[in-house]
Amino acid sequence: MDLNLHYWLSNVHNTLGPGNRAVIWVQGCSLHCQGCILPEAWDKGCGDIVDVCKLAMQVLLDPGIEGITVSGGEPVEQPEAVAELLSYMKNAGKNTWVYTGYTIEELVERNDPVIDKLLSLTDVLVDGRFNQSEAGTYLFRGSLNQRIIRLTDAIPKEALKVSNTSRLEINLDVSGSMAIAGVPPPGFFRQFARIIENRGVHVKNTKLWE
Repeated sequence: MDLNLHYWLSNVHNTLGPGNRAVIWVQGCSLHCQGCILPEAWDKGCGDIVDVCKLAMQVLLDPGIEGITVSGGEPVEQPEAVAELLSYMKNAGKNTWVYTGYTIEELVERNDPVIDKLLSLTDVLVDGRFNQSEAGTYLFRGSLNQRIIRLTDAIPKEALKVSNTSRLEINLDVSGSMAIAGVPPPGFFRQFARIIENRGVHVKNTKLWE
């Protein structure tokens, strides 16, 4: 089965979930929340089409990861592929964490067996649309209305209190591409761009988060 992938990172620590994690950003989202951190992941016609099994095997090559986080984009708009990916992770003994712009009530009300399977393979669900008016430096979420919902006991409650504020990780590859994992506070990107441009580094991004 194929997944439309935006990007993925391994060894992300206490960011977008507790512990050492692999983070998968899927491509495609129809919600288009104002102030979205990653509007580049909206277009379903973009991204890389990858085989779920091969992606899972790549992720599991890192023995240090404790779990996987799936974000986007919108994971529940590719429910079959995401559920298969989560199944590989659960079978390997990893915990699972999923971000969605839909509320859990909206997902359950669909009465969709594929969505139900995805939820059954999810240990923690962070639900709800990003609300720019309620944005802040909240741990593991972008706005106050979003909920962190433990669907199983695989991730203990204590692990959800690793910090009292949001965390970011900035990754640079050999080509100079930069990936930011986490949920930055409003205005972060413009401030960050000014700081590094003052040091001679130019940032190419026309969709900086307001």
